[in-house]
Amino acid sequence: MRKILSLFLLFAVSTWTVSTAVATTIGVVLPGSSLVFYQTMIKGMERAADDQHVQLLMRNPSDGASLDTSNLQLRIIDYLVQQGVAGVVLAPEPLQSNTPISISVPVILVDRDSADYKGISTVCTDNFGAGRKAALSLVPALQKGAKIAVLRLAPNISSTTERENGFLNVAREQGWDVVVDTYVGYRPRDAEGLITKALNAYPGHLDAVFAPAEPVAYGALRVIGAKATGDRPRLVVFDWRPEFMDGLKRGVVYADVLQDPYRMGYLAVEALVGALRGHPPSSKVKVFVDVVTVTPKNMNDPAIRAVLANYTH
Repeated sequence: MRKILSLFLLFAVSTWTVSTAVATTIGVVLPGSSLVFYQTMIKGMERAADDQHVQLLMRNPSDGASLDTSNLQLRIIDYLVQQGVAGVVLAPEPLQSNTPISISVPVILVDRDSADYKGISTVCTDNFGAGRKAALSLVPALQKGAKIAVLRLAPNISSTTERENGFLNVAREQGWDVVVDTYVGYRPRDAEGLITKALNAYPGHLDAVFAPAEPVAYGALRVIGAKATGDRPRLVVFDWRPEFMDGLKRGVVYADVLQDPYRMGYLAVEALVGALRGHPPSSKVKVFVDVVTVTPKNMNDPAIRAVLANYTH
């Protein structure tokens, strides 16, 4: 019996080794993994990997580390290539480099474009358009001369910069007065303190506040939610956390522009596998994934619930 068991174990190990050796492995590098946005994107990638019968080798720095440590993502990519990945899905952080970096395997960019990497395609939100959409949600409620605060994330993140610019584009069209325009950082705890300081520095009443990404939005929700009801500006946020549903129900969040990171992650892995199997994009293209605007009035609509389900399941 012991001999039969030993032979069975040997066969099982051998079979696993062979199947692992022949399976295609895709490398994944994101800016971090603690934000709900990236957790949801990872779920989409994992589902696509199952559907495409490939494996994922994911190595993410701690949130913000690749902004604080020069070229950290590039070092991680080098490690993945040494491990034999067939390609890389990358949500790029900026590099300290004057020329685009060539990776020896195909790269699909996700969430944001980059001039630092030669990706064969980018799967992302139309961030400028989404920033405009965030501002347009306020048009029925604001008059010309309305006092606005824009709480920026960081100057070197292309996706949030485009959202901020899209929002400001509508603000100029509408004649709103942007009285607060400042960077508050990408760490929720730090952002909350900087948001408090920035909003308190303006002596008058603010009519609206725009928070263009999850960590800023979470901090803004906490700061504005603590204000007296009559003193609260209309808060427009980006991305999703469970706390935002409560904010919508309480009327603290006026509108939430909701990306679909699950679909982004799925399409990025699917596109990379297609390229590896001989079906690359005919030219470098951007694949835009739609956003939806969630408000207290529509948050129970089936289409909204379908996107929210990707964040919670």
